[in-house]
Amino acid sequence: MRRAVLVVAMLACGGCGSLLDTKLPASTNFVLASAPAGSAGVARSEADLSIGRPDLAPGLDTERIAVLKGRELDYYRGAQWGGRTTEVVQTLIVESFEDQQLFRSVTAEQSRVSSDYVLDVSVRDFQAEHASDSEAPTAHVTIVGRLIRVSDRQLVQTFAATAQSRKPSLSGVTVRPASAAPWR
Repeated sequence: MRRAVLVVAMLACGGCGSLLDTKLPASTNFVLASAPAGSAGVARSEADLSIGRPDLAPGLDTERIAVLKGRELDYYRGAQWGGRTTEVVQTLIVESFEDQQLFRSVTAEQSRVSSDYVLDVSVRDFQAEHASDSEAPTAHVTIVGRLIRVSDRQLVQTFAATAQSRKPSLSGVTVRPASAAPWR
């Protein structure tokens, strides 16, 4: 009986090859490099910092790279992040803070390492924006952070960081559309 089941399973799997073939080009995966290490002119704290899982604006928490044209949110064809945007942003923030060496330790909150502070993060913008088909897109990122002291859950400070760039490269990553009309 086992042999019969094994033979049937092998024959069924052998026929699956043609079902999985596709003529679509493989997607290109992109990653972001952390901010370069440098002197921020700030003394290092002996506190431990955890970076929370970011909350993302609707439509942005996907592996796909978002494109905004007017009020229409779409995605680049044939290009995606190396993971969900939540993971990409959290990893980028953790690595950037680690490289800056401003805290004794910096970890992702889900690592379950005890910390003195947690940085609660909201991502409002994380997309390319097209003003017209003839212009290069503008990368737009807006992140709001809330620093919370873990011992008493006291809000220490809230800040917002926003950046826009028309350069075709961000942190050494070049984002190129798959065609002249990259969305869809």
